[in-house]
Amino acid sequence: MNFVALLYEQVNRMESSTQYQLLYLRLKKEILADVYPIGSILPSENDLCAAANLSRSTVRQALGQLETEGYIIKQKGKGSIVKSKSRSLNLLSFHGFSAMVDKTKMSTLSVQEPSYSSWPEDFHFELSELEKAAACIHFARVRAVEGRPVMYELTFVPNLNLPNFVRRFKLNQSFFEFLAKEYQLEITGMEQQIWAVAAPPFVAQHLRVELNSPVLKINRKYHSNRSHLNLYSILYCNTEKYALGNTSGVINQSI
Repeated sequence: MNFVALLYEQVNRMESSTQYQLLYLRLKKEILADVYPIGSILPSENDLCAAANLSRSTVRQALGQLETEGYIIKQKGKGSIVKSKSRSLNLLSFHGFSAMVDKTKMSTLSVQEPSYSSWPEDFHFELSELEKAAACIHFARVRAVEGRPVMYELTFVPNLNLPNFVRRFKLNQSFFEFLAKEYQLEITGMEQQIWAVAAPPFVAQHLRVELNSPVLKINRKYHSNRSHLNLYSILYCNTEKYALGNTSGVINQSI
């Protein structure tokens, strides 16, 4: 490929990236402004392509970003349905900690084995009546990189047709891989809320940080391929040495 052709290809790639971002930002702004209320359907890919003279791949990239951030959900035969106005941040991928970190550097410290329990009072996300009635399965663990605790993770799973979960799931397993293998349950999207907080005593103990030192608190709601079943977690993250990545979800060592 000669220099002129290479330059032309690079310009096209940059223009495509800009176009996807502009479409993504416009659609998100319209969702937040109630142009498209929750439950409504966004214009089809064909309509978006025609209206803005965009390629199908550009439109799909913009819609994919909206889906990843929890604003829409794609349903075959219907299209892109608005499901949330949460201004979710995508600091962590929903592919899971185990999938994002080199397994030779990762370890899991047991805090609480899976057990059946009632939902905590003042739970961080609104639960459906079905979820409330079913109660939940709860476990807690600390995830470490090279022996250093970086994440204290509390997980809550509605007790809805997940037979033998408590007996089968081990804390050193990948949670998402376990769900896919044992129950054919896939994660399709995520909502999350993020704050900087002062580490309470139980977090300081598990992450080996000073009491009241700053940590990130992340509340998460995972959507699955079972419309009635969402998964929930509360994460406390120590970013003193390891910084949480962006949309790739990778955990990178701070310089």
